Amino acid sequence: MDQLSRLTAEQRANLVAYLDGELGESETSEIESVLAHSAVARNDVEHLARTYDLLDLLPRAKASEDFTERTMATVRMSDVRPDITQSEWYRRARRGSVLLLWTLVMAAASSVSFLVTRKFVHNDADVFVRDFEVIDRLDVYREVDSVEFLEVLSGPKGAVLDDIRTRRGRETVD
Repeated sequence: MDQLSRLTAEQRANLVAYLDGELGESETSEIESVLAHSAVARNDVEHLARTYDLLDLLPRAKASEDFTERTMATVRMSDVRPDITQSEWYRRARRGSVLLLWTLVMAAASSVSFLVTRKFVHNDADVFVRDFEVIDRLDVYREVDSVEFLEVLSGPKGAVLDDIRTRRGRETVD
């Protein structure tokens, strides 16, 4: 192996686990093989080991009891689900749905009432609308002398002319 070869990205990611003795046999033997043949890789491992030694020399910060309690309270609160019925949007949505329901009930009741009234309650004006053609020609119908004349008019067209001729004939005879 080349003296200047470096560790691969995967091997570099496993270096900390190698230094802590947490790797399996195959990964450990692979990294040791690279370290045995590459001075650059050995230099990288030495730098990493010295960095961890320097970290051990730094003073350790102590967390206060208050910090621990707040952290634990935050963790407990994240596990608790809020009651959605207590939220403002839920109350508004519920109020809106009740209002919508009442509006639909009133619209349905109004429609049913209208249809029932239209079907079963008769209006006197409906009679006039139904008989409008007769009422419109009432003056003409008053001029008619007899019902027989109207019956003749309602018959075939030739019957009207025959009736007029027979009447003229009677008038001249009389």
